[in-house]
Order: sequence, then C-alpha cells, then structure tokens
Amino acid sequence: MTRRCGWCAFILCAAVLTAHGADKKMIGHSWDLLAVRPADVARNLDAWEQVPLDGISLSLRKKLPDGTSVSFGTIMTDPPWQRAWFTEELASLRQCSSRNLKHNFMTTFWAPNKRLAWGDDAAWERFARSIGVMAWLAKEGGAKGILIDPEDYPETRQYFLMPGDAPFAETAALARRRGAQIMRSIAAEYPDVTLLSFWMLSLHPRYFTDNDPLAAVADAGDLWPAFLNGMLAELPRGARMIDGDEHGYRYQAARNDFYLACWRTQNQALALVEPANRAAYQTQVLAGFGLYLDMYTNPTNSPWYFGELDGSRLNHLRRNVAQALDAAQEYIWLYGEKMDWITWKGTPREKNPTWETKLPGFLDTLARIRDPRRWAEQRLARQRQAGTLTNDVKSSACALDKAEAGEAFRKGVLPAGWWSWQEEKKRAGVFGTETQKGRGDTWSLCAVGVEQGCFGTSTPATPGSEFIVEAYAQGAAPALTVYWKRAGAWDWALRGEAFRFEAAGPDGWRRAFGQVQVPEGADELVMMLGVRQAAGERTWFDAAGIYPLGK
Repeated sequence: MTRRCGWCAFILCAAVLTAHGADKKMIGHSWDLLAVRPADVARNLDAWEQVPLDGISLSLRKKLPDGTSVSFGTIMTDPPWQRAWFTEELASLRQCSSRNLKHNFMTTFWAPNKRLAWGDDAAWERFARSIGVMAWLAKEGGAKGILIDPEDYPETRQYFLMPGDAPFAETAALARRRGAQIMRSIAAEYPDVTLLSFWMLSLHPRYFTDNDPLAAVADAGDLWPAFLNGMLAELPRGARMIDGDEHGYRYQAARNDFYLACWRTQNQALALVEPANRAAYQTQVLAGFGLYLDMYTNPTNSPWYFGELDGSRLNHLRRNVAQALDAAQEYIWLYGEKMDWITWKGTPREKNPTWETKLPGFLDTLARIRDPRRWAEQRLARQRQAGTLTNDVKSSACALDKAEAGEAFRKGVLPAGWWSWQEEKKRAGVFGTETQKGRGDTWSLCAVGVEQGCFGTSTPATPGSEFIVEAYAQGAAPALTVYWKRAGAWDWALRGEAFRFEAAGPDGWRRAFGQVQVPEGADELVMMLGVRQAAGERTWFDAAGIYPLGK
C-alpha cells in the first residue's frame, strides 16, 4: 500500500493530457493536385470535406489570348504576371477556401528551366512582379500563403555557383539581394503571408555539423543560404516561413527522427543565419516536415519503402505522421505520387485509384492523427448508436443490488469491480455508494472527507493496445489517472496518464476523457478516481468507462 502514496501525489497534481493541439495542421500535396486546377478542386469540395486535412496545394496555369502559357512551374521565367489574367481563377480560389480547407497554399517552383543570372536586374524584376501577383492571388483567394518548391528539377543549379558567376562572396551578396527583392514583392501584397518551403536551411544539414559551417557553404558554392538570409531580412513581422524539411520522407518515429530534425532546424541551423536575422528566424521560422505516402504502398524492391509495424503498414504511417505532427511547430505536408486524394469527378482523373482504396483505413487514420479527441468522440458515438460499444468497467452505472438499497449513502459498500484506498497518514474519510444521486439515475460512487485517496477499477491489457477512458464527477477535487500493473504488481516505472475533469455540463456533471496506449511490459490497466477533500466535503463519480480500441 505504501507505493500508492507516490501515485496519490501524482494524481493530486494531475495535468491536462492533450493531443497534438489545435494549432497543428496537415497540408495535402500530390501529383493529382499538381495536375488539376483550382476550378476542379472547387467542383469537388463535397469529396474534400471527407478528407481530414487542413489545407491543400493549389496549382495555377493559364493560357493567354496570344497563346502564351504561364504556370506555377514557370513563374520564374514567365512574362510578368498581370492580375487581370486570373479573374476566373480568383473566383475558384475563393471557393476552394470557403469550407473546410482553410490553410491552402499556392504552389510555386523556384528552380527555373533557364537559370536567372544573379546580376540580371530585368529577369529578377520580372520574377518579383510575378510572385507579387501570386501573393495577391493567395491573399484575395483566401489561401494561407505560398508553397515554395526549390528542388532543381531542370538541373539548372540556380542556387549554386556556376562558371561565369562572380567569385563566391560577390555572388552570394547578389543572391542575398535577390532574396530580399523577392520577399519585398511578396510582403507588399500579403504582409501576413505564410511561406511553406519544402526546404529552407534543412536542405543541406551536413553544413550544421562542420567545424566551420559558413566555410562549408562557401566551399560547396551554395547560394541558397544567402538567398534565404535576404528573404529573412525583409520578412514582415506578421509573416512566417515554414522549413518543410523534405528529408522527412525517410524519417522514422522509432528513432525519434522528427524530434531530432526539429531541434536541428531550430538550433543548429542558426549557424547559417546572419546575426541581424536571428531574432526573426527564432520567432518567425517554424520547423515542419514532409512525409511521402508512397513509402507505405510501394513494393519491397523500391528504395522508397517502409514495411509493416505491429502487423500493418498503415500503423507505420500512423506512428510516423503522429510524431511528425507532434514535433512540428505548426505544419506538416503529405505528398503522394501514385494515388489520388479523392475521386476527381468531372476530370480525366476520375477513374484513378485513391489512397483510401489502396490503403483501406487511410482517411480514418489521418482523422485520428489530426484530432485524436474528436476521432475518439465520434467513434464512441457511432458505437453507442450501433449498440456495439464495449465497456470494461464492470459496474459503470455504480448500481448496487436492490436488496441492499435503502440508505441514501451506503458507507463502505461499493459496486462489483470497484475498490477504494486512502493514505493512512492523512485524515480518514469515508468511501461508499450514493443511492439517490447519479448521472441519469440515482447511483454513484461517493467519497466524504477523504484527504487523500481514490476509487479504483482495472481491466486486462496487452502492450500496444489502446483504450479510451472516461468518467463523470461532481463535487470537490476529482481526478482521473491511469496506471499500470505487471503480473498483479504495480509497475511504477511505467508512466501514468492524468486527465483533467472539464467544466460542468448542463446536467451539472464534469467529464474527464482521453486515450491511453498500453506500454511494453504492462498487462493490466488501472483507472483511479481520486480526491483530496476538506473535512465534510463530498465528491461523486459515475458513468466510468474503459473502452478498448481496435488497431
């Protein structure tokens, strides 16, 4: 019994167990989104409402009356964009953000098919004007900002020193000036823009660990850090940049790769940030990650392959995406190639397979990651409605055998499956069953004047399995905690979970609710409903639930 004192100290300072937080967001990007137009997205918003994403990438392309084509992929070398060209597209963009997709990003490729000379003022002014129009479209169209993909698909090595360039220091100064020029143009149209770049300084993390990071950059002839420093110098206070770290495709939650990469972006990358820009970097540049969906569907002979985890590739996806979302400061992005996000009605892609058809349970898995609390609430509601909900608490209603009823409070008498405990060195109180007060009936557990103690119940549990826990309370200082046993003995080395009781609902009862996963080594889950009361205070508990979740 003495080891429960440690538990009681924990339960009485219970903390809120949150999921990933409402500020974390998942953005969809893919080959299908690169192929369709905003008008196609707008026509399929009903389908997008079934996809648990906060936003998607949107791809603009336009054929002008003179036959010239402009697009997100050629914006660096297109003729200067004009607002008047995109009247129809602007209407579609507004539709795209009119429902659940509140964090859309306008796609742009920042590696030109023909390299822009760093000293070519006309070329960079042309790009600056075009990206300014893109920023205007994003703001007016309700998008959160601009997606920047700097990958060198055309292999023109825009951001590396090339023959014919001035010496590195001189060219780097020019690159910094161009970055500032581009940022000024964006900021003039959208001062609180969010720029989601698939890479910022995370592009070449090998620089971070060099004895002299700046010398390593110069030795490589890498102009990207200088360009980014120019952007940082002109970044408005209301704007943000997301380092989307595309290396995340290969990161594994089992190695805590996402947490380590976030630390690198936040800390080690500062070595490449000019001192004058460090305040902006530390407050306005956020760490994020890209995840590659094809890793979880490709065959074993693919170099881009993740296998099963706990018997399922979908479970592997869930673990990686969940850690990425937890580690990211706000945004992660999910990229796929071989499947589509939705069935694209009214487009040539209508018969293409979707991620859900290829990986059944995919959308439910994303919903669970994105908002675990909402997912769990909806799952319980569906199962209750269908009559399939399993509760491992033997006496959730706290009712006694009617033959024993009579007194309003049955001192020392508890329903089947419940026990009570209180700290012997504290003031003694009383545990029992209330017969005239309950949530929806007249039965509940009741503690009176217990300075430090709890009710408890338990259920067998398998490592890796998951449960939803729930209870309702009225009165003084209720707390719900989950702890673990192994072979019938308390295992205090395994971390417990505490759940705060929320504000009272219309019926006067406060609810605690959450999810737990059984740690390795445990074989029994113990739910404890704890109190810390003054003399004479009462606390009631009712409708406790321990609901097993399937994988």
